[in-house]
Amino acid sequence: MALSPEALQEAVDLVREHGTIIAASRASGIKRSTLQDRVFKAKAAGLFSPVQPIPGFDISRYSSTVRNGQVVSESIQQKPAEAMGRFNVPDGHYVKGVSALVDAEGNVKQQWLKTGVDPNAIDIVEAVRDVISDYAGVSHLIPEPDVSHDNTFTVIPLPDWHIGLMAWARETGENYDLKIARETIMQAMVSVINQSPPSSHAIILGLGDMLHFDGYEPVTSRSGNFLDADGRHPKVLRTALDMVRSTVDLALQKFRTVEVRILPGNHDDQSAVALSLAFSLFYENNDRVTFDDSPSRFWWKRIGKVFLGATHGDKTKMRDLPLVMAADNPQDWADSTYRRIYTGHIHHESAVEEGGVLVTSLRSPVAKDAYHSFSKYRSGRSVYSDTYDVSGRMASSVKVNL
Repeated sequence: MALSPEALQEAVDLVREHGTIIAASRASGIKRSTLQDRVFKAKAAGLFSPVQPIPGFDISRYSSTVRNGQVVSESIQQKPAEAMGRFNVPDGHYVKGVSALVDAEGNVKQQWLKTGVDPNAIDIVEAVRDVISDYAGVSHLIPEPDVSHDNTFTVIPLPDWHIGLMAWARETGENYDLKIARETIMQAMVSVINQSPPSSHAIILGLGDMLHFDGYEPVTSRSGNFLDADGRHPKVLRTALDMVRSTVDLALQKFRTVEVRILPGNHDDQSAVALSLAFSLFYENNDRVTFDDSPSRFWWKRIGKVFLGATHGDKTKMRDLPLVMAADNPQDWADSTYRRIYTGHIHHESAVEEGGVLVTSLRSPVAKDAYHSFSKYRSGRSVYSDTYDVSGRMASSVKVNL
């Protein structure tokens, strides 16, 4: 509740009479913090001192000398005024940079913030909805294949597709854009799925960074690094939706049921969640497709004696993941004999075994952009599928190099 002018004036009179806030508090019985708050508000209201600050400055401290109950002198300390008060970032924006004006000695004279539009998950879902409207709102039915291999299931990981990445051959050795990405990756997906052994169930597992950037500005959402990007965000979303949908349709021709999980990465924190939500609605009437739209950065799945996990790989070291697996899923850990965790992020193959758990990092199927080309980063490009026997072993592994 706002204090009345009378209460503020009372605080002013008490401090003038006794010289300091502490002395006024002792004499009046008003708590020091309460009296101090009233004095600050009185200053803001211009009630406190006949000694006025110079233009552009506020009173930061007041003192007076009292003799025989009379104020004989007053003084103030001043500080630069806050012209507009505390700056609040506008709704829907985020701080993307800070600029400063400095003098010849490097002293900051003025600062200002640069903001950008923050594409939150709701905005991205709306964009996805617009794109997916071309598909009439529901998935088309694909004839169920005649397979009866209920003792096996196949995992098809999608590591770091970075849809929207652009490369110029003069810089990187080869051109790369949305059209090339769709042609090369989908040709490889046709090959790897066709070569996979028959099984009744498939898991399509996006390992993060499905999209190269997470909004209308081609920057990494966390660090703000600028990226070489092909196309506006809706165009990139459209391509990503089409490529994931095509992969699901390919799997439906090979496997009786398909489960899909798209994990977020450091390039697509929000878009990955929005894609999952949109696809779960798109396939909600298709009994053969299940979309896991959990926002968690981890995925865990046990089928029979096989216990699998996945995460993008940017938050947890590979050697630490088996402990996370066991701590988060003690019953699945106890009921399994074969355990494996998939990661991406680093774009090259590596594997560690810790506590009997095989943790693998997979290659990305995309071309190098300028950043990776100019640095030391060199790795092959591949797509994969792994088939497991529910009794607790790996039955087959297929890798197609691009």
